[in-house]
Amino acid sequence: MSIIRYTDPDKATPEDLQRLKAYEMNASRSYFALADCNNFFVSCERMFRPDLRDRPVIVLSNNDGCVISRSNEAKKLGIPMGIPLFKIRDLVHRYNIAVFSSNFSLYLDMSNRVYTMLSGFAPEVERYSIDEAFLNLTGYSRTYNNFDYCLEIRHRVTHDIGIPVCVGGASTKTLAKIANHCAKKGILPGGVMTIDTDDERIFALKNTPLDDIWGIGRALNERFGREYGIRNAYELSLLNPAEIKKKFNITTANIITELNGISCIPMDSQPQPRKQIMWSRTFGHHITELTELSQIVADFIVKAAEKLREDRQYAGIISIYIQTNLASARDRHYSRQAYARLNIRTCDTTELLSAGLRVLNGIFAPGYLYYKAGVILEDLSASRESQMDLFDAEPESEELREKRAKLQMAVDRLNARKQNTVFLAAQGMYARSGISRQERKSPAYTTSWKDVPKVK
Repeated sequence: MSIIRYTDPDKATPEDLQRLKAYEMNASRSYFALADCNNFFVSCERMFRPDLRDRPVIVLSNNDGCVISRSNEAKKLGIPMGIPLFKIRDLVHRYNIAVFSSNFSLYLDMSNRVYTMLSGFAPEVERYSIDEAFLNLTGYSRTYNNFDYCLEIRHRVTHDIGIPVCVGGASTKTLAKIANHCAKKGILPGGVMTIDTDDERIFALKNTPLDDIWGIGRALNERFGREYGIRNAYELSLLNPAEIKKKFNITTANIITELNGISCIPMDSQPQPRKQIMWSRTFGHHITELTELSQIVADFIVKAAEKLREDRQYAGIISIYIQTNLASARDRHYSRQAYARLNIRTCDTTELLSAGLRVLNGIFAPGYLYYKAGVILEDLSASRESQMDLFDAEPESEELREKRAKLQMAVDRLNARKQNTVFLAAQGMYARSGISRQERKSPAYTTSWKDVPKVK
């Protein structure tokens, strides 16, 4: 549905007509939509609290530290992303801002619901992030109007699930991202924009600042501005991709190619196996004793091992790091990281615990106020085989490993139904209570029977 027209057909030059026809041909070869949930974490909190609909709402990071999601009302009050809560306490009280601790189990469940619904609109869907997904709509224009189809996607997700979403559509993923940006910023009303003609492409690019382009970071933004005087996406699209490839890299050249309507960034609907798994947290209070720190790190190892088994992978290296608050001017600073290489790759929690806690004992130093710790599983593979050492002890029997694997899968299933149903003694109190400060966490509305909203 054409909504922007720069070119008068009666006065169009042959070059104009060729340009318009070229984009239409590109759009017939490939077409993508990007569905992006609006203020996603805030929207999840509001979904079960209709009393918050017109009230400013913010969601905080781990330990209730910084703002990571804001409602439109909070944005209008000038609250920036990432600002620490203590810096805006006066605003919170003055404007009665609703403040929530992050509730990632709720957000992930709602994200899964959105993704499931989007999967019904296209044969190929790429989950780009927890609140964004690309849909491959190539060929759909033969049956549906692109704009109407994207409008239907927005209506179904917003109405049936309750999460507001904006949708952008175009012949390339980069242009779909820009169309979505225009829809979100209200450049065009209705929460949907499709780029179906070259005039619409030019309109969208001229309304997109350089630093809002997918793949253009701060360094590239400053360099293009300094060397070429470029201010927006349209001016960037006029550059020669071949020259940019020589001067920058192929990724930047591909962005320019995509801005001109030619698709060269394919869908990635099959996620690549992870190269590492990390589980880290800052603490709600300082830790000084090795026993307490060991329980925290053990809990991290258990969680990371669950992720490892979920991905059907095995780890060959486990790294542990601990640190004090390096930003504090009052506390003594200390930061150490070390690793252990496993003789045989494993996803066995007990084997990872044994190796990880040995590493922790080697890097712990008494007398410091520890503020953060983390576990990193590396050298991941779908295969368990590793190069054995000639002097290694006799390996465990395959039968014993198989029994332990079945036991851990059973524990994973129980914990998936209800978090912390089964835990290891090494995790201590932190398996149940956790270490993060989350004083404003909402109930687990969709993942716990006791928290399901009751209608009276």
